[in-house]
Parts: sequence; structure tokens; C-alpha cells
Amino acid sequence: MDDSPAGGNILSAVFLVGGVAVMLIVHILVVFWALRRGLGSSGGGASSRAGDEERAEDSCAGGGAGLTAIELGTLPCYNYNDAEDGGGGAGDCAVCLETFEAGDRCRRLPRCEHCFHAACVESWLRKSRLCPVCRTDAVDRSPRKGEAKAATTGEAAAAQVEMVERRRLAALEAGAGGGR
Repeated sequence: MDDSPAGGNILSAVFLVGGVAVMLIVHILVVFWALRRGLGSSGGGASSRAGDEERAEDSCAGGGAGLTAIELGTLPCYNYNDAEDGGGGAGDCAVCLETFEAGDRCRRLPRCEHCFHAACVESWLRKSRLCPVCRTDAVDRSPRKGEAKAATTGEAAAAQVEMVERRRLAALEAGAGGGR
């Protein structure tokens, strides 16, 4: 009977060591799987295809091709001054996440009015035409052949809608004035 308790203790110790070893192996496998999945995204997996689709969408929206040196040169550039900001110092560059300091060379995108350090936004805009904050086109693009025709048609429709709205407004005003 003395062999039973000692045998039970040994058996418990074996199961404990075996369980810990299995947990350690499972943990190591999960870590390797996660690292392989994270680093292997450029290797052609499903996440790579999703990234390719996203880049294609950016390219269609004007974000794929960056700005030329001439286009970059047309963007307004100025030296940051705390007085312009109201002295609050609330200005931050969304590219490098640094606070603007007096004397920093900055650029303001004309279409959306967002401000960035000149060097930061220039490196961004060489790769993408879109504002890093709001994703609007940083500069006005010249329309392509098909786009020019669509823009003309759209402008004509907008002018026609505006004219109809003016007529309705004039009729409402005449009706309100005639009732007095």
C-alpha cells in the first residue's frame, strides 16, 4: 500500500510536466503562425490581394500617382507663426505628428486648407495626390478626355437645376407678396 501514494505523486508530476510542455508547444506554434502571417502578407496571400485592390482604388481616385515637382511647387508655403494660430499652439502635422513651432516651414493644401510641415507633406504627395487627412485631391486635376465631356454635361445639368430653383423661389415670393 505504500507504493500507491508515491506512484500517484509521480503520475501527477508526469501529467503536470506533460501539460506544461503541451501548453508551451502550442504557445510557440501560435506565435510562429502569427509572425509568419504578419510578415508573409507581401508574399501573395489573401491580405496581399486586399492591399492590391486598395492601391488600385487609390490609383483610380488620383491617389496612385503622386504630384510632379511642378505641382508641388504651386502649393502655398509659409513659415509657421504662433500668432497665426491664435497663440494656442494647437497645430500639428498629421504626417509626422509633431506640433508646429515658430519658424517651421509649412505648406497649406489649397483645396482643403490642411497644413503640414513642408518636407513631410512633400514626401507624402510624391507618392499620393490625396490629402493625408481628408483624402481630397491636393491640387485640381485637368480632366481627361472622357471626364471633360462628363463635367460639361454635369455643369449644364447643375445650371438647369439652379435656374428651376430660382424660378420656384421667384414664384413663391410673388405669391407671398400678392397675398398682402
